[in-house]
Amino acid sequence: MNLIVDPGALFTIIAIVAGLTIMLFLRSRHVERMLQLQLGLPIDEQSGDNFALKLGSLSIGIGVGILVAYVLEYLLSRSTEELYPALMFLFGGLGLVISYVIIRSVKEKV
Repeated sequence: MNLIVDPGALFTIIAIVAGLTIMLFLRSRHVERMLQLQLGLPIDEQSGDNFALKLGSLSIGIGVGILVAYVLEYLLSRSTEELYPALMFLFGGLGLVISYVIIRSVKEKV
């Protein structure tokens, strides 16, 4: 069965899902902070400090995944398009795990 989807419809669906996800994330964070204020609990502002490290590690991992896929495609001398997303996710996840280990080791020292 061939399922052909119009690119415009696919983009619209992806944009709606991404928008709803971002909206629900921001709404839940707002509700959590308002609840912390009502209960008199301190608001943890330190969680956003590691965003740059996480984003950088993810970007480096994805870049390494693309590079490794390109090298493997060149060495195998045949088209291997399935390697690109697989290695991007693999090395991107590995980058996030490395950033988690770095953040945890820094927090343990403090």
